[in-house]
Amino acid sequence: MAKRTRSPLGSLLDAPAVREAAQALIEAVAQEAATRALSPQAYVRALRELERLRGRPLPYPLLLGRSGRGARVQLADGTVKLDFIGGIGVYAMGHADPDLLETAVVAAAGDEVFQGHLAPGPEYLRLSRALLRHAGDHLKHVWLSVSGAMANENALKMILQKHTPADRIVVFERSFAGRTTTLAELTDKPAYRQGLPLRGNVLHVPFYDPDDPNSTEKSLTALDAHLARHPGRIAAMLFELVQGEGGIEAAPAPFFRALMQRCREAELAVWVDEVQTFARTSQLFAFRSFGLDEWVDVVTCGKALQGSAALFRKAYNPGPGLVAGTFAGSSVGMAVGTRIIERLESEGYLGPDGRLAVLEGRVARRFESLARALPRAVGRRSGIGAMQAFVPFDGRAEVTSDVLRACYDEGLLIFSAGANPSKVRLLLPVNVTDEELESGFTMLEKALRRVAEERDLPC
Repeated sequence: MAKRTRSPLGSLLDAPAVREAAQALIEAVAQEAATRALSPQAYVRALRELERLRGRPLPYPLLLGRSGRGARVQLADGTVKLDFIGGIGVYAMGHADPDLLETAVVAAAGDEVFQGHLAPGPEYLRLSRALLRHAGDHLKHVWLSVSGAMANENALKMILQKHTPADRIVVFERSFAGRTTTLAELTDKPAYRQGLPLRGNVLHVPFYDPDDPNSTEKSLTALDAHLARHPGRIAAMLFELVQGEGGIEAAPAPFFRALMQRCREAELAVWVDEVQTFARTSQLFAFRSFGLDEWVDVVTCGKALQGSAALFRKAYNPGPGLVAGTFAGSSVGMAVGTRIIERLESEGYLGPDGRLAVLEGRVARRFESLARALPRAVGRRSGIGAMQAFVPFDGRAEVTSDVLRACYDEGLLIFSAGANPSKVRLLLPVNVTDEELESGFTMLEKALRRVAEERDLPC
């Protein structure tokens, strides 16, 4: 029988000697890191220096160490926290996953640290293939980039070039698109664009309201009003299928389908932002979980990808130079992003009965139990898959901030989202265990009881 040859473009981890060497290096780093925990005084000094260098306080008094396992992460002073926010969605499979560490080590030992669009490497090709494998029949091309904001900037350029001279974009109220000057205007948070010049090219429609049976009609009416007021000047509508900064708010597929149909009739681009939802619903892309394949023209993704990308139809393939740039991403990020996709495929995470769908049910049951124990402390819950949020107490921002602080003291890392009401947000590792969930919700209950006592709130 002929000997099977390894693809020169495949992962080097299929060579046993390479994998063994990667494992040996990881073990050596772990052993050495275990001896380097900072003393409490040195830890505080390091945090103060970092805050001084940043010019602002840290959200948490937190500096990560060099080890962890699953949802647990060790800080530089040796203490351990349970991480249910994952760097706002970056640590998709938790901390120090052995397989992902091995992938990263091998990629880092290659020829280049970063890859550009001028000189891509094998990791660039493998990641592009993996993304398009899950993009459906209509999206034919992919452009890699470093951050979610850069992916959205590239998408916006493609859309504006295709639809010139149209220059207006419709967005949902409470949307978030990114931190550049242009994307800050697309983001419905005035504080995020304070002092920035505004072009006035952003138009808003209300997001889905689960308490309003006429919600879809109201959003369609608002969109129609914009179309009538600005004929021929609207290039696209940006769809954030699950509003991350807006409070992990989702909507039923018919709501999106109705608006996308109206966009198609008016010849607007349908642009979907999946920077946060990517790899967190029953399909790799949430637009496919919602069954919206036929409508989408451009989609962006990031965070769990360890980089970012814009995927688009042939009609949106831009002219030369429009989205060119030096960096496409790090070799490590591309390799690990590809491996995460492969793991989601091969380990049963995807599909209506996959592990992500099961995780959603597991979390829902724990929230139901928590709400029974503390009915006044656990308000409305929202979310899908590995993205979840709830309103603590009366939803005041200062109360949510106290809950975050109390959770941190108990050993749990979570974060906030939304406004009026403010929510507690969880972006769970997709492979979080039952034991980790149980521990995390125990910490959350203790934190809620503590805030109730401190603020004299009913719980």
